[in-house]
Amino acid sequence: MTALGLAKAGYHVFLACRSETKAAKAVSYIRQSSGNNQVEFLSLNLASLESVREFVRQFVARKLPLHVLVNNAGIFNKSGTTQEGFELIWGTNYLGHFLLTYLLLDKLKQSEQSRVIMVASDLALQAQELRWKLFVKKTPLNFLELYTASKFCLLLLTAELTRQLKETDVTVNAVHPGFVHSNITVGHRLSKFLGLGISPEQGAYGSLFCAMAQEMEGVSGKFLDHQAQELSLPKLAQDEGLAKELWEKSLCWTGCNFQNRVSATNYSQYNHIVGSHRLGFTPQEMTEIANTIFQEVLPKSPDRLSILNSLGFLLKGEFGSAFLLLLQLFKQEFHMERHLDSSVVWQLCQDENLLKELRKYLGEEVALWRSELWVNYPAQQLIPFWHRDYYPKLLTPTGKTVSVYIALTEVTEFNGFEFIDDEAMTQDLVPKITDPFSGNSFLEVPEELEEKAIRVVLQPGEFLLFTDDLVHRSVCNTSGKVRLSLTLRVTQPSVKILRRYSPKFQKPVLL
Repeated sequence: MTALGLAKAGYHVFLACRSETKAAKAVSYIRQSSGNNQVEFLSLNLASLESVREFVRQFVARKLPLHVLVNNAGIFNKSGTTQEGFELIWGTNYLGHFLLTYLLLDKLKQSEQSRVIMVASDLALQAQELRWKLFVKKTPLNFLELYTASKFCLLLLTAELTRQLKETDVTVNAVHPGFVHSNITVGHRLSKFLGLGISPEQGAYGSLFCAMAQEMEGVSGKFLDHQAQELSLPKLAQDEGLAKELWEKSLCWTGCNFQNRVSATNYSQYNHIVGSHRLGFTPQEMTEIANTIFQEVLPKSPDRLSILNSLGFLLKGEFGSAFLLLLQLFKQEFHMERHLDSSVVWQLCQDENLLKELRKYLGEEVALWRSELWVNYPAQQLIPFWHRDYYPKLLTPTGKTVSVYIALTEVTEFNGFEFIDDEAMTQDLVPKITDPFSGNSFLEVPEELEEKAIRVVLQPGEFLLFTDDLVHRSVCNTSGKVRLSLTLRVTQPSVKILRRYSPKFQKPVLL
């Protein structure tokens, strides 16, 4: 109804939707009802930051002005995570809209008298706090808290954009559409028959008023109801510090807060790390491999992975293996030991360029004893502790070992890992805590030494070799993109596995 109202007013309207089939019906209906044929569909899934970026690229390529942006999409009681690992309701209702608006700011500023409308909710007025940790987890049972938080964040975004755009011709306002006869929940579907709520036409009035009314020219930072009456904001929604904090976090979460930092490209100049080298796959092949791993490998358990394995591990006293298995079953993401049950991972392990570099270091015979798929989602940090990949309780010290880090997607200074070169160390690092299953220790690293860390940058298909003396950790992912990598643990055949720390029964395999 909002799009129909804009079309009737003569606007060139773009419907940004997930479903092309549903959008085609809406476009046809709006064209017929308004007599305006300038109504188009552009694909947009707000639960995917990459989809948002692609939408903006396509819209900007049209070289059209942007006078009205209505951030109207929303979900209420769904459960899960977005493509980048954010909570689904908040990620769709707020973060997707944040990135969309941010990327379109230049276009809005360049267009005459532009207006942004955030479709919020009166539930936003009930927010008591923002629990940041909930935004990077799967939807909890109390989904209503996330819906409320998502709409409250839209109010904070409205306030922050109002401050930032006060010297421009762009205004930003929020609207509560009311309890509308929509299909967002069963209750909304039935409300029409129960004499509750308002029609979609009535629900769209507030948005259309903000978009077109002369009374709203130059007016910004307001929160209106469906009758275009101003709603009072609670003190928390007027907290300028909180709004700025949300803005800064959102920039990081979406990868918009780029910093200038020099990164090394020739890592062989440092101790304990060699590369970068490149696998024999084309960029297109690497994209296909990464997509296959995301869609077909990670979500599906290996054939021999079961709850019975966990019981077997417990009976043998292999508690580390039981923990890894249960953790993967709980998360429904299966990262460990995928080289023998996944042809696409095994294909990477057999790459001739990789084997050539391994043989230079280990000799003609090289044994793969473990493979690990690492997925680093935005706003998360896989292993925040400094450590060496040293496993005294798993391997005998009877030969050389080396780890291979393969970038399956782009690894940047904002989503990969960082290491400390020996030359920067002026003292021995003290263990903070030791993993009882592998014997690997997490290290106490002074802050001044952390500042000298070198961040790794790799293109998909590039790889590094590093020894168990390398002190490293993952970085918090502020790239706005999911990072996928494969780590292979490789030894000489003389090295024996002492104790299982794996979710599968698997012996080393010669490459």
